Amino acid sequence: MIDGPEPPRFEPLADDAAKLERYTRQLSLPGFARFRQQKLFAGQVLVLGAGAIARTLAMNLVQSGVGQVKIVSPSLSDLSGTRNFLATVENPDSKLTYQLVGEPLTGYLEELIAQFDVIVDAACDWQIKLLASDLVMRVNRPLVHAHTNGLRCHVYCMVPGRSMCLRCLLVELEMEDYPREASTPLSSLPSLDSIVGGFQSLEVIKLLSGFGVSQGNELMQFDGLSGELEVLRGLDPRSDCPDCGRRFFT
Repeated sequence: MIDGPEPPRFEPLADDAAKLERYTRQLSLPGFARFRQQKLFAGQVLVLGAGAIARTLAMNLVQSGVGQVKIVSPSLSDLSGTRNFLATVENPDSKLTYQLVGEPLTGYLEELIAQFDVIVDAACDWQIKLLASDLVMRVNRPLVHAHTNGLRCHVYCMVPGRSMCLRCLLVELEMEDYPREASTPLSSLPSLDSIVGGFQSLEVIKLLSGFGVSQGNELMQFDGLSGELEVLRGLDPRSDCPDCGRRFFT
């Protein structure tokens, strides 16, 4: 579970101690106690999209010991490429699965999203991104969204009740001219994709473990060409929005 009171600290059993030995480096972080690692073991993450960004974040989540990572995509070639890329990424504490999805997505994705703790938007199709935003608000699941365009990118951790939805965010960023039709991946560099996937996986780990701070109303923007990093704050739910405003203001 993501929310709720922290469980008490505990002394691990012999089997647990051997299991936790694989995570010595992250367990040595100040404040990253054993119970946080146990939360990662129990965590379930759904990744929408199977491109370069998905590969980085899935690798990071598996290596951190997240219990289940499921990658879904409408592209068979992307799924095959990602499966081949991650073939050597193994962890007995983490289950990595893949699934090809087709139309219609709405009913299927809502049922699937409700089964996972955190949803990650690594899709290139804006229709899937917006559908994910609508559905996570409906079933009360956090969404870690990302978008790249050339050497610019942004990452947004959307938490129902604390964040404006993706549709409101596009208005805030004056990005209403997003592609209405299914699109191919925008040009980017593998190094930028790795940065975005790294930022997203860090947000997922914080959400699952309760480690650190995930505000839910901040957008991180990064310009790879200039090296500038900017955080846009105050992205709270809007009272006039039927999606993000409904949960917060009713």
